[in-house]
Amino acid sequence: MAEQHNERPERPVEFRTSLFLYILLGAAVALLIHFILLSTPTFNWLAGA
Repeated sequence: MAEQHNERPERPVEFRTSLFLYILLGAAVALLIHFILLSTPTFNWLAGA
């Protein structure tokens, strides 16, 4: 039987790690934008402006 090579080439960062970091970064940016908007009197929808 022929030997099969199922080894993947070495990557500096795994795909799941980069996906998790992109999701975390996107959530952090979204929260930052929302809190910046909440600090302005025009877009503060919690205070009933």
